[in-house]
Amino acid sequence: MSAIFTDDKKAKTVMRVGIVGLGAIAPLHIKALSGCGQKITAICDIDKEKCKKINAEFNLGAKEYSDYNEMLSSGEIDSVHVCAPHFIHADVICKALKLGINTLSEKPLAINFQQLSEIEKAVKNSSAKLGVCFQNRYNASVLYLREFFKDKPIVAAAASLVWKRDKDYYSSGLWRGKKQFEGGGVMINQAIHTLDLLQWFCGMPETVTAHCSNNSLQGVIDVEDTAYGMFTFPSGGKFVINATNSASSCFPIVFMVQSEHDSAELFGDNIIVNGKFVTRSDGAPIFGKDEWGAGHGKLINDFYDCLETGRKFPIDFYEGAKTVKLILKMYESDGKNINI
Repeated sequence: MSAIFTDDKKAKTVMRVGIVGLGAIAPLHIKALSGCGQKITAICDIDKEKCKKINAEFNLGAKEYSDYNEMLSSGEIDSVHVCAPHFIHADVICKALKLGINTLSEKPLAINFQQLSEIEKAVKNSSAKLGVCFQNRYNASVLYLREFFKDKPIVAAAASLVWKRDKDYYSSGLWRGKKQFEGGGVMINQAIHTLDLLQWFCGMPETVTAHCSNNSLQGVIDVEDTAYGMFTFPSGGKFVINATNSASSCFPIVFMVQSEHDSAELFGDNIIVNGKFVTRSDGAPIFGKDEWGAGHGKLINDFYDCLETGRKFPIDFYEGAKTVKLILKMYESDGKNINI
């Protein structure tokens, strides 16, 4: 398993960091960057008032931009975090890499195969590094299971995501729920992290059969709110994902894996191995309820440690592209079994 960030391993080199997109995820990046000693020198959003608000709220003293092209070409940043809407990711990534700017992108890397191809070309022609935010790989509960199954090939796995994303959510951004801008619905936005864990544990499958539908928000979104995917390996093994964001409430994600002799379930942050809860010696849960989703800080710290030491960042373009490819193939399947 690739080395994982620990609290005593922080990069000593302070980089000048820019952030593109100041939506809901940006504050997580800002706090993590502060925690690992990096300096945010530039922020960019088409909403100039949002720039002013974020600058003041976090006391950044950063230069404000409304055009990311101007920020990238300023020569005043060493790395950039891409926190913008999905359809912008590929363009920012390619332009940053061409300019030699290290880039950390939120998911998804891209929303179609053409964008993936363009990013791959940019990666090959740049000395700068690209990382992808699949932060759940850094959660302590997930790493516990990775360690438990490291010498035990997975023969079956399944996961489910049942969340609520209603009309108000989709009206919060003009790009949300539109295929052209978001690239898809529940799979490419919410369930992408869960599918990434399935792929990380099981490896890349050979075929997929998938069904995607819009069950509750016709006329509001033109993407799926519900999806099912069954992925098959040459050995005959399978992993399955069920996802919906059309529920009336949000429930904990369920993630289940089996080897020949062992099984485990991750329910939120509760771990059940072979039918028994994994607990501390005092009987309390081994991980706190806030652990799920706490991986952003660890991932960002690890990214900057990799930049400083030259160690390969574990979620690079080729690793980050795998889950995007699986989702695009789910959309292509339309109920048919197709090759990946």
